[in-house]
Amino acid sequence: MPVRVTADEARSVVLDYLERFLDDVEGIDDTPLITGGLLDSLVVVQLIDHLQQSFDIAVADEDLELSNFDSVNAIVGLVARKTGGS
Repeated sequence: MPVRVTADEARSVVLDYLERFLDDVEGIDDTPLITGGLLDSLVVVQLIDHLQQSFDIAVADEDLELSNFDSVNAIVGLVARKTGGS
């Protein structure tokens, strides 16, 4: 069963992870990560695995839409939907 998390908790986990690949994550909540060329497909696959492990969620095929992963806010929204968080 997914761990219920707040948006702030999800954002913190996502930003901590992205710091491994980006020089500065401050203020990037709405920055296009994939379409802006900041993340490549391999990093996105690793991010999805990290989200699944961190929040005990399953990212299904229908979730694999660019709109769910192209910004920090979009990723946080996906986690919130999957965990029933706020």
